[in-house]
Formats: sequence, C-alpha cells, structure tokens
Amino acid sequence: QSGKYKARDYYNSDFRLRNVIDQLINQSFTQDDVEFKDIYYSLLFNNDEYFVLRDFDSYVEAQQLIEQTYRDQSSWLKKSATNIAHSGKFSSDHTIMEYANEIWNISSSQYSKA
Repeated sequence: QSGKYKARDYYNSDFRLRNVIDQLINQSFTQDDVEFKDIYYSLLFNNDEYFVLRDFDSYVEAQQLIEQTYRDQSSWLKKSATNIAHSGKFSSDHTIMEYANEIWNISSSQYSKA
C-alpha cells in the first residue's frame, strides 16, 4: 500500500496540514529550525512511512470530540475515572513486576512502612 501513498499529495492538498507541518521548521516551537527538521524530512521526503499525514483528518476529528467532551465536565470526569479504573494492568507497577519476574528473574522483597 505504501507504493500508492504519496505524503506530499496530502501535504499539498490540505492547507491546515501544510500549516502544521511547516511549523516544524519555521521556529514556531523552538528558537532554531533544526530541532524538528528530521521529523519534517521524514514526513515529506521519506514518504511518511507511518502514514501520519493520511491520518491527519481523523486526528482533527478525534481532537474535536475530546474538546467537546471536556466541555461537559461531568462526562469528562466519568470517562477519566473509567479510564483510570481500567488501566490497572498497564500500570508501571505491573510492568516492573513483570520485568522482574520474567526478564531479570528476581523477586520482590518485603519491607515495612514506617
């Protein structure tokens, strides 16, 4: 599929996208124009191997939904709490324990809280 994908076509056809991409090298984010230069060139001259430019419209739509949801604080808090409640298995504690057991082959030690 990447043979048919032309990142420059997306860049050239969408003013909003072009404006965002150009900000990577026009000192909008930093004092110099080199910090994000590699990203800029990867997107436009290495044909954006992860199809980031193609996904721009979906990103904008998702961001608009986020902003709309955030304005309804009750809904936002409910969704935030649900997200936190379901993120337990992805927590850093779980990850570290898994690394300790499966990669480093070490076990946790017991300690008492003072």
